[in-house]
Amino acid sequence: MGEESFTLIERKIGDLVKVVADLKKEKEALTEALAHKEGEVKDLGRKLADMTRERNEVRDRVEKILSRLDSIEL
Repeated sequence: MGEESFTLIERKIGDLVKVVADLKKEKEALTEALAHKEGEVKDLGRKLADMTRERNEVRDRVEKILSRLDSIEL
């Protein structure tokens, strides 16, 4: 193998090292973004549960009011 072959191999290894480093950075960024989105999903799930509970309470109250109105004889 000549000097040119070693230079080519060194360059290709250098390129591979850069690709791996770039991929690691991208993975870290994606992992962070995923964690952020998972937090958002959890927060939205709590909000949905709260709103569902509130809706059920309102519905129950309205049903009780309507039931009381139905019991009134006109």
